[in-house]
Amino acid sequence: MLERTRSVLGVQFAKFQFRSDFDTPQPLTNFFTGARNVLITMPRGYDNAVHAGNALHKYRDRLDHLHLTIIHTGTRETTLSSFLHSQIIRISPTDINSFSLPTRGLMERIYTRQYDVALDLNLDFVLHSAYICKASRARARVGFHRGALSDVFFNVRVDLKHRKAPQSMYENFAACLMMF
Repeated sequence: MLERTRSVLGVQFAKFQFRSDFDTPQPLTNFFTGARNVLITMPRGYDNAVHAGNALHKYRDRLDHLHLTIIHTGTRETTLSSFLHSQIIRISPTDINSFSLPTRGLMERIYTRQYDVALDLNLDFVLHSAYICKASRARARVGFHRGALSDVFFNVRVDLKHRKAPQSMYENFAACLMMF
């Protein structure tokens, strides 16, 4: 119960911090394939991270112009780390504070670049991942989560009404990204 209360306080703090950040309409044509720097927060859990990495890895040749910054909680590699221009930022439990928000030290490691696109590949809402996407100041911030909280953190939402296996959801998502 204490953890849930802290998480709720963390959400309120994030809303307060981003209260004056208003998104302006962005054209979605080529927002992903025309980007230079992409921030990707990998999903929690190694299996989902592997599925997400494999789905995007299929398009490796079309993404060779991108620099990927991959944020991952696991210690094992995924196929995304084999991209020529990629940087892996590992998150340890000490990088997330008691309110489920990223620490200043983690954010400083992320702020080394300006990002065009930020992708949160968690199928469910994860506060620290959503916060990282919003704080990145990327023009397009893409997330899967539906609900009132998603409006605070994302300006592009992928609505997966029909729950399928995570592998097929990530493959469909990657195919959609390649259209833009």
